[in-house]
Amino acid sequence: MLIDLPITRPTYQLDAAGVPKHQQSVDIIVCVHNALADVQHCLDSIAQHTTPAYTLIIVDDGSRTDTQNYLRDYASTHPINLLRNDSAYGYTRAANQGMWTAKGAYVILLNSDTIVTPHWLDRMIACAESDPNIGMVGPLSNTASWQSIPEIEHQGDWAANPLPTDISVTQMAARVAACSARLYPRLPFLNGFCVLITRQVIEKIGYFDDVAFAQGYGEENDYCIRARQAGWELAVADDVYIYHAQSKSYSHERRKQLAEQGMKALARKHGQTLIDAGVEICRHSRVLQGIRIRAKILLERWNLIGQAQYYWRGKRVIFVLPVMEIGGGANVIISEARAMLRMGVDVYILNFLHHKTGFEQCYPQLGVPVIYAAADFDIPNICRAFDAVIATANNSVEWIAPLAEMPNAPIIAYYIQDFEPYFYVDTPAHYRLFWRYAWLRRRFASYYFRTDKEFRHAWISYLRIPNMVRFTKTLWNKTEVEKQIKRPCSVIGASYNIDLFMPRLARCTTATVRISGMIRPSSSRRGALRTLRVLRDIQHTFADKVEIILFGAADDDPQFRVLPRDFKYRNIGMCSPEQLAGLFNQVDIFVDFSNFQAMGLTAMEAMACGVAVIVPETGGTNSFAIHQKNALVIDTFSLKACYTALSKLVNNDEQRLSLMAQACKDMARFYPEGPAYRILDRLFGH
Repeated sequence: MLIDLPITRPTYQLDAAGVPKHQQSVDIIVCVHNALADVQHCLDSIAQHTTPAYTLIIVDDGSRTDTQNYLRDYASTHPINLLRNDSAYGYTRAANQGMWTAKGAYVILLNSDTIVTPHWLDRMIACAESDPNIGMVGPLSNTASWQSIPEIEHQGDWAANPLPTDISVTQMAARVAACSARLYPRLPFLNGFCVLITRQVIEKIGYFDDVAFAQGYGEENDYCIRARQAGWELAVADDVYIYHAQSKSYSHERRKQLAEQGMKALARKHGQTLIDAGVEICRHSRVLQGIRIRAKILLERWNLIGQAQYYWRGKRVIFVLPVMEIGGGANVIISEARAMLRMGVDVYILNFLHHKTGFEQCYPQLGVPVIYAAADFDIPNICRAFDAVIATANNSVEWIAPLAEMPNAPIIAYYIQDFEPYFYVDTPAHYRLFWRYAWLRRRFASYYFRTDKEFRHAWISYLRIPNMVRFTKTLWNKTEVEKQIKRPCSVIGASYNIDLFMPRLARCTTATVRISGMIRPSSSRRGALRTLRVLRDIQHTFADKVEIILFGAADDDPQFRVLPRDFKYRNIGMCSPEQLAGLFNQVDIFVDFSNFQAMGLTAMEAMACGVAVIVPETGGTNSFAIHQKNALVIDTFSLKACYTALSKLVNNDEQRLSLMAQACKDMARFYPEGPAYRILDRLFGH
């Protein structure tokens, strides 16, 4: 059963909280044992970055004179509750002292070696209040075991993930929050360096076990187990980044010794099997892995945004995008237009007025301003005020051609997402020899140029405007343009909507393998007949071991109804991008048995969600798909090859899971800021 998955998106707002201001009472407990410099940084950050109202409770657990005096002076000038132990009782007892004193609806235990960041408290509480089942919340950090980003381990120890020297903790936190989709992944364990606990949890399970875990190290894992056993969920607020300096209250050796003692005590209390199962979930959390993967390229993306703002802020660019419904080409352009907006470029989309209703229904959260033209002859006058005008299909080149004759004409470009003359080549395109030899395609082109008006129009569009800038997504498309048309073309790189297609759901382990396939009977090159034949054979072979889910065509589509459908399947019809992202979070395999793909956007979207894919070897899929590493790249003209590849993925769990994991990692580098930057550089230079 597929679930209706809610889709959340990043805001890209560096300064905004993105969540409401908290209303409930909060107690923040900071336990201190020496390490004065860290304590000062921690308390300063709380005062600077924490939204009122809150109560700060500091437990001084037998600190030396310098720290003791500082805390006494701090309490005299700040409205805090200071508790003092003359001797060090250990972290767990000190934390309990704070919790006994706390009365708020939320209690936050915060290590004294942390630096909190703007809006941290509001975001932690927003996570807690997003689901009544959430009882504990933790943030992301540089070093917080499973909550660390971008790495969790380094050379056999927990990763420290030091920040680059040119970025502050506050800047890092702002970028993490701005790119967060607020997925709030659930974990069995949360790191105790910063953890929010609801009052309901405390009332139900009590306080830390300060007998078994007197010195700390293990007490938070014990508390997490008890909370989960009581029915509560533990969530990570993935829009919160808190820096963790690692405690200087103990030496590294002493800390390691205490951690080992804590783990032994935890195993004695709960059993190693339960602990190992929880660790396995933490280590392999699909959603958290996706967050870490994106964290690795976080600063690259923001650096490109910053550089583009420096070079091209204020440039005016318009994409001529005459579409009425959802399509892969439009999705790519919209995603890259949004990236340009983040770069400070004044970006517009131009569409037709008679497309408006359908277009806005398909893209209700477009986020890019649109100008609607009443007719194609209005387009030149609309576009002449822009610095660059970009055609996105062969017909739109003709509409903007008059601009080239105008004084002070804008830069004219053609965003080539496919070799469009082949749209009008039917029968030859069903044979692999057509795709294997460029000279053969040239011979057919000569014939179709003479006999097919639409083919001829598409071919001439590449030549129509002198000095037109041409760019495309893949090397395959660039090569085809240059070999067939004899005109230069640049590659800007493959991309997809990284803010939509990501792991959003913990993958359920079931005996059934879910296979998805896109059926586009209106386009013969998409191989709808071949796809259904292969899926039918797979379903007949594997029966209930597989579940087949189709999308892309309505049940009542006459072209779909004449195709072979004598097997068990589910068709969800036409999908919005959001629905597709939800589907790809709930399937194991996606098959694209097209004759060829100029790029292969749908496969990229599936891979980004952690799906194993099969794609055609013909075309531009090699721009992102590597055979047997992150995908299976096959001769899709062969029914046998299609069936064999798919049956192997169904049977071989190890290979399927390996492809799924690697696909998710590899797709992160195809973020839209890269092509957006390269488009602007191709248009304007720097």
